[in-house]
Amino acid sequence: MKDELATEGGFIERYDHMILSDAMKAMYGNSGFYNVGDWTNNPSTLEAACEALVNKHLDQVAMQDPISILDAGCGLGTGSDVIARRFGNAHVVGINISEKQISFAQEVHAGIDFRVMDATRMEFPDEHFDLIISVEAAFHFDTRKDFLDCAYRKLRPGGQLIFSDMLLNNTDWVGNWSVPDANLITDLNDYTELCTGAGFQLLQCTDIKHFSIQGFCNYLRTSMQLTTLADGLENSVIAYLLTSLKKQ
Repeated sequence: MKDELATEGGFIERYDHMILSDAMKAMYGNSGFYNVGDWTNNPSTLEAACEALVNKHLDQVAMQDPISILDAGCGLGTGSDVIARRFGNAHVVGINISEKQISFAQEVHAGIDFRVMDATRMEFPDEHFDLIISVEAAFHFDTRKDFLDCAYRKLRPGGQLIFSDMLLNNTDWVGNWSVPDANLITDLNDYTELCTGAGFQLLQCTDIKHFSIQGFCNYLRTSMQLTTLADGLENSVIAYLLTSLKKQ
């Protein structure tokens, strides 16, 4: 499956076409963000909502001053920049399977260490990171289980993995090509068992669907007049989870 996703016409090419399209850039205000946002405080723009979602992840960081941070599935790098500004003393690394997206990130966000790399097969030494962040990407990884297992190995003892993820009842609206079959978990207990099965202590697994995907879908309806897309997307998402895990 991994090789299939990486071939022409597979995951990378399709995702590049979507995230780098003029229409998508315009929708996100040319910000380089690409997530559904956190609408808790009624942000005035999609860009502000996206930055709020990244910061919602960072609010879960328990350690005082993480020095080595990984942004797994970093997209175009804007979220990595938010992380670097929040933790000014840290060395921040952003990884993405797409060469085009990493090239964009390197041009726009100097000073951050961006690398082309599969989040399920990370080429870092074991026990390398204090903190791993992943914003709205784990359901794409082939597979989510491989990512969790790999993240556990790459974290130092006491390190955290904080990530957002979606449980889906169908993939019609997020793209059937974009979610491996193995990631179609629909039960929250099965999901948390997957996390703890990788060795992690579960600190939090909270469904923030109301403040994330539902807020985004409301934005699509009111600001973009994309009612059909909004309804389909909202109905396809069982839960939008913000999860915090600790390596013992």
